[in-house]
Amino acid sequence: MKRFLILLLVVGIILSCIAISLESIPVQETSEQPQKIKILLDIAGENDLKPLVTEYLLKAFRKIENISVVLDIEEGVSYVISVVVVEARAGEKMQKTDNIAACIQYLDYFDNSILKQDVAVSNWERVNNLTENLIEHSRTGLYLFSKNELEKMTNGVVSKFQELFLEKDE
Repeated sequence: MKRFLILLLVVGIILSCIAISLESIPVQETSEQPQKIKILLDIAGENDLKPLVTEYLLKAFRKIENISVVLDIEEGVSYVISVVVVEARAGEKMQKTDNIAACIQYLDYFDNSILKQDVAVSNWERVNNLTENLIEHSRTGLYLFSKNELEKMTNGVVSKFQELFLEKDE
């Protein structure tokens, strides 16, 4: 019986040592991180509104995982969000009213360079098809809001983008 207990103790110690040594081996992650979707944010409008809208939109998009927002065209861009903002003016002196109009266009990224060769050889049918596809894959929205609702508007832009493009792919 003593031999059996000593043998059981030795086996237990050996198994414990093996378990400890296996825990110290670093585990390599086999799953790759998902590729971030690149969005080109193109903002135009009045100089005092442009940086403010850019800041709010960048902040809103940072809340979504797997999205990278760029402000200049670069490789890997999948979508373009084009925003034009103007502040409403009224009266004879055209004074600002603190109300903002924003036109937002959501586009699947489209590279016009693929049209150049078709235009050069007058392949108008293909050009028309590509143009139709460009129109079909874009959405435009008009937002009218007061200046203090800018964060609400930018969150709405992000939500609409998710609805139009990201949720349809899931």
